[in-house]
Amino acid sequence: MNHEQSSNFSRRSFIAGLATLAAGAVPVSAANQGAPMSSSDAWKKLMAGNRIFVSSMARKMQTIEERAALGTGQAPFASILTCSDSRTTPEIIFNQGLGDVFVVRVAGNVATATERASLEYATAVLKSPLIVVMGHSSCGAVKAALDATKGQTFPGDIQQLASIIKPAAVATKSMVGDWSVNATKENVRRVVSDLYTSPVISDLIKSGALTIVGAYYTLETGEVTPVGSS
Repeated sequence: MNHEQSSNFSRRSFIAGLATLAAGAVPVSAANQGAPMSSSDAWKKLMAGNRIFVSSMARKMQTIEERAALGTGQAPFASILTCSDSRTTPEIIFNQGLGDVFVVRVAGNVATATERASLEYATAVLKSPLIVVMGHSSCGAVKAALDATKGQTFPGDIQQLASIIKPAAVATKSMVGDWSVNATKENVRRVVSDLYTSPVISDLIKSGALTIVGAYYTLETGEVTPVGSS
């Protein structure tokens, strides 16, 4: 068996192993049940929900029956990697409910092996066609990265987190505009690129089954805007 065959076999084995974790029927009320939603439609659905949130702070209402049905499985139409900040809850920002979005939250919306594995599960097993990597204004983790470029150190594992984001801070230090905003958006771009290093995720992208989008959330307005490549 050559290297390429071995690599393909390992990926198939990995996905098969993940599938055993997803045993159980998908409920009829699951958001992506039936014909899978396209990544374009998934993004449009999120943006439509965000417009409702921005204009009226509305919350999606669900029934007891819908909650009960979700006990048998899930089919989220989008996956969102975002910050742990208490002000950035994706289900609220995008006006979605239980079972609609698969959410991975970690300070600074970084993508270590744990976050990548979670998104591999969401995309390869649950068939979520869209990953959104969302940074936000006034991010404490990004601020720590900015301070790290000035030589500041931090207690515990905060130092490691700041080190992960620091390259984005260094890359944007001389850019025109707000350094924190620029660094946050650059961090989003770098995380998106990092997700491409996952063989599972990259294979899905190549097949057309998955799209990754970068986004930036402004706390004061509630608006989510896309973050394109630099």
